Amino acid sequence: MNWDTLKEHIESIIDYRIEQQSVALKDWEMDTHRVSLEENGWIVVKQELDVVTLWQIQSKAISLNVSSTSKNLEDPLDSNHQHVIRKLRSLLELLLPTFTASMGTASQPSSLSIREQGIQQLSDWMIEQLAKGQFKANIPDGYLLKERLTSSMIPFLLVADSLQAGVLATKELEKLLYSYFGGEVLLLPLSANEWFILTNRELIEDSSDLKQSNSRDSNVEIEDTEEDVLMDFSLGLYELIASEWVGIFHIGVSKPIIPSEKLLSEVSLLKETVALGRLFHVKDHIHLPWELSLERLLYRIPDEDRADFVARADRYSDMLEDEETVATLETFFKMDCNVSETAKQLYIHRNTLLYRLDKIKQETELDVRKFEDAVLMKLTLLLYKVTKS
Repeated sequence: MNWDTLKEHIESIIDYRIEQQSVALKDWEMDTHRVSLEENGWIVVKQELDVVTLWQIQSKAISLNVSSTSKNLEDPLDSNHQHVIRKLRSLLELLLPTFTASMGTASQPSSLSIREQGIQQLSDWMIEQLAKGQFKANIPDGYLLKERLTSSMIPFLLVADSLQAGVLATKELEKLLYSYFGGEVLLLPLSANEWFILTNRELIEDSSDLKQSNSRDSNVEIEDTEEDVLMDFSLGLYELIASEWVGIFHIGVSKPIIPSEKLLSEVSLLKETVALGRLFHVKDHIHLPWELSLERLLYRIPDEDRADFVARADRYSDMLEDEETVATLETFFKMDCNVSETAKQLYIHRNTLLYRLDKIKQETELDVRKFEDAVLMKLTLLLYKVTKS
């Protein structure tokens, strides 16, 4: 199959005509010329020794041009075609590198697409800056992807602890992410088992899901908060990846950012968030910065001060190492010290829970049903985990 045949096949599938042009490599590498073409929707199909071939999806569907009633059908298309074209463009940008590799010959080794070069360039720069402890550096001018990072995007961090299959291929992961988010995804590898992900803020803005309020009036509905939507997307993403690759994964997600302004600081925040989540909440796989504020503060306490605080709890260390007791306390705090809700979460009778809480009070002299004692126990439990880890 040659490129002309491939173009015809794609046109028949997407029902949009594709315009093609070739640009001298020396002209394409000029920032102003390249940016102008990209802003007008041109995408790179292939790059040869001195020529870059570009495609542009036209603004009208082919089927409308051959219909006698096209005049009547153009209005709804004109109001939506820009959104459709953006989706199709993202799809072509994702798939064309695969076509390029499959159509390459042994005598002419395939080269990275412009998009892949941009991703590798930005990933290498991020890794270098993070290693130096530079979290506020700006993306250098001339970087291929810099112009695409000026709008608000949602950042994710994916960390794979272990995989039964061994290695999670970045290209396979990118296709999976595209199918999940339904739009353009930027996947930046940070290591063999760590990826920084950026996707469109539209995920939140387009989410109109409603959830029932916990109030007594069952007819009252409230919109999901931004945090709720991000948590839901993270859980869905985790389940999707876990269904494809057997292993242990961790996902950190933060609120939308302008990547060109806060790229490195956000990567640093999410790396710290995942690290704290793995340390303090070993059974969780989704980690959110806004839920780890106390853990972040405690982790920054000097080791000596932490050890002194925990030393006072040594007399009941057996209790803090008992999985059932720790699970009871963590669930109790998660349920805002609500006895009934905690019993439901633990699938135990309310009286059983009260018995456990009384036992904790006898051993520690802390009644976690009282606010001040609950705070002390929460701090002790968290610091004990860090000190003994």
